Amino acid sequence: MLSISTVWNAWRHPDAASMTAELRELGFSSIELSFGMPLSLVEEIGGLVRKGEISVGSLHNYCPAPYLPEGMKLSHSALPLSHLDERLRRWAVRQTIRTVETARNLGARAVVLHMGRVEIRPASPRLIALLENNRGDTARFEKLSARLKKRREAAKGPYLAQALRSLKELAGPARELGVRLGIETRYYPEEIPSLDEIGELIEAVNSPAVGYWHDFGHAAVKGNLGWEDPGEYLNRYGKYLVGLHIHDVIRTRDHKAPLEGDLDYGVLKGLIGRDILRVLEVHPSATGEEVRAAREFLEELSGE
Repeated sequence: MLSISTVWNAWRHPDAASMTAELRELGFSSIELSFGMPLSLVEEIGGLVRKGEISVGSLHNYCPAPYLPEGMKLSHSALPLSHLDERLRRWAVRQTIRTVETARNLGARAVVLHMGRVEIRPASPRLIALLENNRGDTARFEKLSARLKKRREAAKGPYLAQALRSLKELAGPARELGVRLGIETRYYPEEIPSLDEIGELIEAVNSPAVGYWHDFGHAAVKGNLGWEDPGEYLNRYGKYLVGLHIHDVIRTRDHKAPLEGDLDYGVLKGLIGRDILRVLEVHPSATGEEVRAAREFLEELSGE
């Protein structure tokens, strides 16, 4: 069954009933709860789940919005599981367990995890700007990319160790609660994990609760940046696959509705019959008609 992430429409609705009504009208009966949703909205969705009006397949950590240390603002970069400050890393783990508990209470099968980042001077925005301005084949682009790879490799050790420590602490509670953790493909090269690091994390934890969450758009962006081969993600980690985020891309502009970008979706045919979660994750700029067309296309492609 194809789900849709509430990142597309949650922001423009006053309550869960109207939000899910719009999604049902477009043909969706299952949803993924997006990052940072208010607790009150999550509780409303729980009521709809109990009434059988909607189902929840997955949650994107953190959901509901985490309790934050004083002075910290909510953002995708807040509370990374790779934090070198042990107090804040443990705080991130506790808030992630809260997401896992929420998933169990809603009957969801999985939680999508961002594992953190290597804290170096960011170069990705400059790489992206060069590529978007048709300068991806220049010496400047190549030099900047090589410098970023060298700096990341030199600095990654302690951040990757903290990410692994967090994942080990999460695996037990997730297994006990019957919720799988999907380590997601990331967008920026500075983020954790890289292609190689996905396998390192999964194999080091060695738990049935921990697997891989493939983001088609993020993998494509990494490929367009010349950073990693997007096909290698599923080649290496398909056996660990928990779920998919499906969205289209033009160069580095992601989260477009499928059919509105450049991606080849033929690889989805190879996943037919797999018991994995499939989530359409498009940003609010997509129109309702684009979303409906994407659903029809993806369901036909997967034989649903």
